[in-house]
Amino acid sequence: MKKLLGILFAVILLVGCNADNDQKPKTGEGEKVKKEIEQQALSMQVLKADEENGVTLEEGMYQQLSGLVEANPDIGVADDFSIHAIDLVEKSADESVMLFLGINRLEKGIKNITLEYTLSVETEGTVKYVFNREKVDLSESFAGVIRPNHAIPFTVPVTPEGKELLQLMTEENKTVKIENAKFELEK
Repeated sequence: MKKLLGILFAVILLVGCNADNDQKPKTGEGEKVKKEIEQQALSMQVLKADEENGVTLEEGMYQQLSGLVEANPDIGVADDFSIHAIDLVEKSADESVMLFLGINRLEKGIKNITLEYTLSVETEGTVKYVFNREKVDLSESFAGVIRPNHAIPFTVPVTPEGKELLQLMTEENKTVKIENAKFELEK
C-alpha cells in the first residue's frame, strides 16, 4: 500500500508540473471557457461495493485518487465515458493489477458498463498484448451509478508477461483500443 501511495504521489507531482501555462485565451472567450471548466470539475466516487463495506473517500486509495483528480480536473473525454490507466499495482508477489479510473463526462449518470480493452506494445516489428480484448464489466451491483463528472477506480489483472511488456511501453510503441463499449443512462 505504501508503494502505491508513493507512486500515486509521484504521478500527481509529475502531472501537476506538466501544465502548459504559456497559452493565453482570447479576450472574452477565456472567461467563458474557464467558467465551463470550473462547472465541470471532476470528483472521485466510491464504488458501491466499497461503500457497502464502509469505505469512504477519506480512506487510503480513495484519498490519493481524489488528490490526483483534483490536480487534473480536465481528465476524461468531454461528453463521453472514458477510462484512464493510472498504474500497475502489486497485490502480492505473484499477482499484479492495472489500476484505472472510469470517468463519466456525460450529463447523466451511467451504469452497467461493459467494454473490451486492448493494450498492445510493438517491439522489433512484433505486436504483443498486455490486454487483448480484455472484458471489463462495471455492473451496477459493483460500481453503482457513476454520477456526471465523477470517476471510479477499478482494476484489471495483469499477467507476468503483460507486466514485462509494460516496462517496454512508450507513447510511440503502444496502441490502446476500447471496443464494444455499452452502458445504460440513468433516467
